[in-house]
Amino acid sequence: MIKTITTSILAITIASVALSGCGSGQSRSTATAKASASVPADVTKATHELDEVIVGLKGIRDSSDDADLKKLYGGLKSNAGELHDALGDVASSSASAVSAGQDQIKEWHQQADGFTDPDLRNSSNKRESDLRQAVDALAVSNAQCTKISEAYESQLSQTLSALDLDLSRAGVKSVEPVVAKLVGGGSDLRSALSDVSEKSAAVNAVIHR
Repeated sequence: MIKTITTSILAITIASVALSGCGSGQSRSTATAKASASVPADVTKATHELDEVIVGLKGIRDSSDDADLKKLYGGLKSNAGELHDALGDVASSSASAVSAGQDQIKEWHQQADGFTDPDLRNSSNKRESDLRQAVDALAVSNAQCTKISEAYESQLSQTLSALDLDLSRAGVKSVEPVVAKLVGGGSDLRSALSDVSEKSAAVNAVIHR
């Protein structure tokens, strides 16, 4: 009787451990999927704010002699602030997706090490490798986007400071070369943001494939 009870308890314990491991793996997968799925929306917001900044820059560049420069400057400064926040959200959500993916990969590797069936082990390793490549690609893309966005924001901030010091027709004229760089550089930042969105979608695709 005691032996039967002991055996039953052992069986329940083993089953509980197995179920707990599965649940933990699924929890990691859900966390990665949720984190990576939030990135595209942040990218869309940041891209919109970038477009608004470009419009503001062109507005000052192409302003007429009787234009309200103070109003144009205020609008551009506000848009620059919105862009800063939006780019921060992209970097943050992307980093969260990478972190969640790395946690999932770590647990995946630990659990898969216990597989004794060669076919199961090989197929699991392949899936883990696919996820690892997607997560690594997102990490690289996010780092590159952050580098480009920081350079762009620095140039934009300096331009705003220059206009703040000399908000006149002559002042606007003096920053035109930099404004041209910012308008042109917007395409590089837009491409970097798009790449982050694509890479985050790739992470999500691996999980749901």
